[in-house]
Amino acid sequence: MPKKKKYVKGGPLKGLSHEKGGIPIEVEGGEYIIKKSSVNPKTEAYLEYINTHGKLPTSIDARKRSKKE
Repeated sequence: MPKKKKYVKGGPLKGLSHEKGGIPIEVEGGEYIIKKSSVNPKTEAYLEYINTHGKLPTSIDARKRSKKE
């Protein structure tokens, strides 16, 4: 079995699909895994921002959006 990778800083994973064995990784409580189909050119910049800053960009901040509605 391949050694498990640690993605301490997060970010995109590169490797095999689930059908071909996937990628053995080590995660810890509190981390969040996003399904592959949710990652696309329209969402990738937002995911990187959240990973870097720990919050939503102000342009899509749900708390601000709900106050406007």
